[in-house]
Amino acid sequence: MTGRDVVKMAFEFQEPPRTPVTLIGGGSWMVHLAGETFAGIKQDPEKMADVFVQGYRKLGHDLFWTGSNFINYPLHFLGCPIEDNSSDGPALLESVIKSLDQLDSLNGDGVLKNQVMQGIIQSQHIVADAIGKETLAMPTQWAPFSFAARILGTEAVMWATMEDPERLSELIQFSTELIWSMIEPIMEHEDILGANLADPVASGDMISPDTFRQFVAPALKEIVDRIRAKGKYSMIHICGDTTRILEDIADIRPSCFSLEAKVDLGKAKEILGGKVCVAGNVSPTGAFLTGTPEDVINEANACIEAWGGGGGYILTLGCDFPKTIPIENVMALMSLKKE
Repeated sequence: MTGRDVVKMAFEFQEPPRTPVTLIGGGSWMVHLAGETFAGIKQDPEKMADVFVQGYRKLGHDLFWTGSNFINYPLHFLGCPIEDNSSDGPALLESVIKSLDQLDSLNGDGVLKNQVMQGIIQSQHIVADAIGKETLAMPTQWAPFSFAARILGTEAVMWATMEDPERLSELIQFSTELIWSMIEPIMEHEDILGANLADPVASGDMISPDTFRQFVAPALKEIVDRIRAKGKYSMIHICGDTTRILEDIADIRPSCFSLEAKVDLGKAKEILGGKVCVAGNVSPTGAFLTGTPEDVINEANACIEAWGGGGGYILTLGCDFPKTIPIENVMALMSLKKE
């Protein structure tokens, strides 16, 4: 049984013969492992794809986010300066616009037409050609609220939730449509079975449940519904403590919700079990970063025990992980595939 098979079973609340295991994100780690830089590979779809395929061959993810750490490039193509001359994830150097007064100046038409953006999409099809029958491949992209925060700036978005909610909603809708224009063509490949939406700015450590319901949930649900209409799986990742919005996640109904170590897995199962598959939640900065392989295995086994049986669970990290993670610790986590 392939990794793709066991993840599909988890998404569909069947109990697979083993717990699916994966590493969410990891683009920077794989670029670093390959001895490349983002600037050095972004012009060549074959090079981009090779970094991801070789990363998969090394680790054997059951679930694989294609395009990981390339998700700031669309904002660069909107006009934001970027720094990408290392294996660190490309960093935005400022916001695209300075205030919502500039909202009408945004034009997403050139993003999809950009040659590098086309190459990023093509690279994910090449990855799917190579490994899409073995692992459940899905592209990852910022979710609308976090994308909007990168266009305007996170602090400005926080103020706008109170001071200019109408125009903030317009920016979120702009973000929704632009995100969809990028992930839809990637999902045209028969072996790309869905898409992930990463929404760190929607963290319960940053916004209230009411703010989540007003500004975040509608856009997430819109994209999740569009993905479902295509017969594909959807996944949402939100950092921090999301305990207070688990009921909202159940209402949004993604195929899978990826959560961080701050969330108790027993509580997550109580609310989401049988409704939404849960992925998590080994800390990427705890034993995984500084401990031994045995420490990593112990923490991972504690997560499996906290969830219990019944399926609907994927063992993974609670968030993306630094490129400096020792390969021995990465392999230790992935070794649980065999148990």
